[in-house]
Amino acid sequence: MKKLTKKMNALFITVMAITLTGILITALGYHNIQQEALKMGKTQLEQVNEVSTKLIVAEITSSASDLDSFVTDTINTDTALQLPQQNNLITQFFMRNHAFSGIFLFDKEGQPLESHYSAKNQVTNSTLSKKMTTDPFFQKALKGQVNQNGKVYFIQQNSFFNLYHPIYNTKKELQGLVVVPLNLEQLFLDKIQPTDTEQRYPLMKNEKMEVVMHPAREQIGLNIITGRKKRFPNLDYTDLEKLDVYQKKHEKGSLSYHSYWWNESDLTSVLKLNAFQWVKIGEERFVIANTADFYQDNGWILHDLLINLGLVVILLMVASLLVLMVRLLAKQQHTTNENQRLKEKRQLEAEKHQLEKSLLQESKMETIGLVTTGIVHDMNNFLTPLIGNIELLMTEHTDDPELIADLEDMHYAAKKGQQLSQRILHFSKEKDQTKKVQSLNQAIEEAVTTMKILIPKSVTIIKEIDLSADALFQQDDVQVLLYNLITNAYQAKSDATITVSLTTPSAVMQAKITEGAFIYQNKKLALIQVSDNGPGIDKSIKDQIFTPFLTTRKEAGGTGLGLFIVSSIVKRNSWLMEVTSSKEGTTFSLIIPISSKES
Repeated sequence: MKKLTKKMNALFITVMAITLTGILITALGYHNIQQEALKMGKTQLEQVNEVSTKLIVAEITSSASDLDSFVTDTINTDTALQLPQQNNLITQFFMRNHAFSGIFLFDKEGQPLESHYSAKNQVTNSTLSKKMTTDPFFQKALKGQVNQNGKVYFIQQNSFFNLYHPIYNTKKELQGLVVVPLNLEQLFLDKIQPTDTEQRYPLMKNEKMEVVMHPAREQIGLNIITGRKKRFPNLDYTDLEKLDVYQKKHEKGSLSYHSYWWNESDLTSVLKLNAFQWVKIGEERFVIANTADFYQDNGWILHDLLINLGLVVILLMVASLLVLMVRLLAKQQHTTNENQRLKEKRQLEAEKHQLEKSLLQESKMETIGLVTTGIVHDMNNFLTPLIGNIELLMTEHTDDPELIADLEDMHYAAKKGQQLSQRILHFSKEKDQTKKVQSLNQAIEEAVTTMKILIPKSVTIIKEIDLSADALFQQDDVQVLLYNLITNAYQAKSDATITVSLTTPSAVMQAKITEGAFIYQNKKLALIQVSDNGPGIDKSIKDQIFTPFLTTRKEAGGTGLGLFIVSSIVKRNSWLMEVTSSKEGTTFSLIIPISSKES
């Protein structure tokens, strides 16, 4: 009995030692994986913040472009300085962007001439009118010395800055100034705020570290330290103060810290990840940041480790009660944990392998593109002297018809090869372009011709040109737009038939367009349509197809940026686009105003 007791005690001590060792190893593993998860989370959040920054800047730039287009299209500098007298024009202007809180016209001395307020204005009109002119750049704007917008100001938990558009007469003399207060918080809530989680969102602060954009409107205008301390004096701001200092000293970066979710009623300290970068918008400098809950995004890894740690503790308790069964239970538990670890390892390796395959494929495609461009460039260099020598031989042997016929065949084939190489080189060439009045027909012809070279042979492109028209645009805009729409069509169906047409809109469509868009009134319009016979767009995502990074072909290498690029080009040029889709196919209809060469 004593020998059995000694064996049981020895077994108990051994199991306890092994168990305690396991607890220590698991705790160390927990710490290491937590650090790795922090590093990975920061990297991912930095990528998200890059996209958020571009989106915020793009939305503000688009708002400024809307103001520029409105003033250019509606204010006549040859008559008395005034805003358009048709009420529906200003109403439509406010409907384009609910963040436009009003529109004000000043003469060159700064005296107010006219003002209109949006029905969606979030603050009182009199307060907005007084606060607007306190912008330190207002006087400079009256002299035409302000780039797009001034400084941020706050009214009733709303953030604003003024968009400026100076008005010049035909002699380039400054006549007045149009000012539109842009409600940045409203712009954020309408266009930028994510909807997937309350524990992950972008925000924007000015140089004074005052909140300009935030999901919780009550945070607007608060300094992230002093303002919040006044409202919540009993909270711990130690890490938040470190964040404040770090962001002021660095142009961009990421870090982890403890803080609170300010849009929640119960303020509890959590571990956050933050990625940020500074940007200059007009005359103001902002820091745009994305904040995420570390445990929400990475908690599953730590949760599994905590489960394993708990199981080990349970084993210790079982071992103290049932010493004789410890070996069996430990063996079973070890097998379970090992299987779970192997499954997780296989899953992580599979995900890593898939990521490596994607990166390798992208690298291959980039390399192929560079090599192809080099080959085509060399082929073009080879063909140039060949064509010259053939033409010289044709000149020297005009008295030999049979030889001339053979040389003409060789000359035709060589010229075709040179044209092909030039098209491919032109398609791959990147260069800055300015808008100019040019032929829509030529741009469509070049885009379709180039795409016929690049797309699979199983895809058929039909070109229907029933209109000859010129328009004001960048040639690359039309080509990139058609490239993305054609690519989207044949990726949806490998043997697709795609029709690209250029026509005049029907009378019904023309009336509908001019009724809804005042800038197209009394203008001739061109209709570009790209149609396919694919499976159509799923109804569940039809309203989201222009959302960046939305794709149904992730495994096939889709990035979800094609239609977002299309919508960006359309929006930047103030064109109109309509999408119709059914099981028989999809049609993208693009409306472009026609211009004359003289304009």
